[in-house]
Amino acid sequence: MAKTIKDRLLERLPGTRTATDEGRGAAAAVGFVPRVTGFYQEWITEMKKVTWPGRKDTLSSTAVVIVVVLIIVAFLGLVDFALGRITQSILSF
Repeated sequence: MAKTIKDRLLERLPGTRTATDEGRGAAAAVGFVPRVTGFYQEWITEMKKVTWPGRKDTLSSTAVVIVVVLIIVAFLGLVDFALGRITQSILSF
């Protein structure tokens, strides 16, 4: 039986008891296969709730990431070059 949101919230509060507390001993005896199938069913349910971005959103987000990465690479390259020149001039002095 699936837990309700209320039961899940109450489990996290110290000193509270829920209806699922009494069945914990039986839940520990559940085998590997039922746990895996339960996890898979919950995963399918959650994946149905996901709203995936469209092609246009994905392309625009990818373009933004590439541009930001190139800007950061250029900045760090300039800083590295400048610090290298400063270090080289100090050591050759």
